[in-house]
Amino acid sequence: MPLHQESLALSRQLSDKLVAAEALEGLACWASTRGESERVARLFGASEALRESVGYRQEPREQALRVPYLAAARARSAASAWDVAWAEGRRLGFDEAVAYALKIGSDG
Repeated sequence: MPLHQESLALSRQLSDKLVAAEALEGLACWASTRGESERVARLFGASEALRESVGYRQEPREQALRVPYLAAARARSAASAWDVAWAEGRRLGFDEAVAYALKIGSDG
């Protein structure tokens, strides 16, 4: 987790949305192992939006890495709460998404 936080801080300094998206996903996976379903949805939603903003599409093998974390988090969350949190994450701007992720990373 500390490496994802460091990566996010550096990506913010460099305005690198793609690196930030990868770090957000790493923190989403970490949050999933802690049972933080709404955080997971927000982080994955923000990551997806950042990748789209730079025109990057993940390869299927990249997508497959996140499937277990997504599935576990979704199983612990009501569908409506998950959808709301995902949409909230997608609406976060670059700086907002990084700040949100760094804040939650420091919570534990």
